[in-house]
Amino acid sequence: MPFPQLNEEDMQYIDKVLGDLVRKSEALLSMLVEKAGYLIQQHGNAEALDTTTLATLGSNAYNATHFMAQLVNEHNFTSMYQQGETFSTLILNIDENCILVLIFGTEHTVGSMKYYAAPAVKCLAGWLAAASERGETALDLCDMDTGDVQALFRRA
Repeated sequence: MPFPQLNEEDMQYIDKVLGDLVRKSEALLSMLVEKAGYLIQQHGNAEALDTTTLATLGSNAYNATHFMAQLVNEHNFTSMYQQGETFSTLILNIDENCILVLIFGTEHTVGSMKYYAAPAVKCLAGWLAAASERGETALDLCDMDTGDVQALFRRA
């Protein structure tokens, strides 16, 4: 299933889910990331962080580890944890297109992050599935052929 075209209502819902997750878990930052590495939405204290790069690297790390798991016949790979001295990262699979990236202080346990993230993952997966079923509702400029922009302005 291709990644759904998200509208303003979708983005507001995603922001609410990510915001609730940050508040309940006390994580520094939560990010919805497309598995190709694109940052879709973020919530939290990201002032000193390059979230675009974090999203890309998080996606690459998750995808590489997922591929390694498949090579050893591990097919139930749903999360990845990186423990640091000050901050840690938890990356959770949402669906075939997206992951959830959580950055949190080491004063919190990975277990507590998984506990608070589980309902968020379920909500986001359900919402994205519904958005996929909705189909395209508007012109997606990402799909536009930049070599032929005149087609965009032709009368139907």
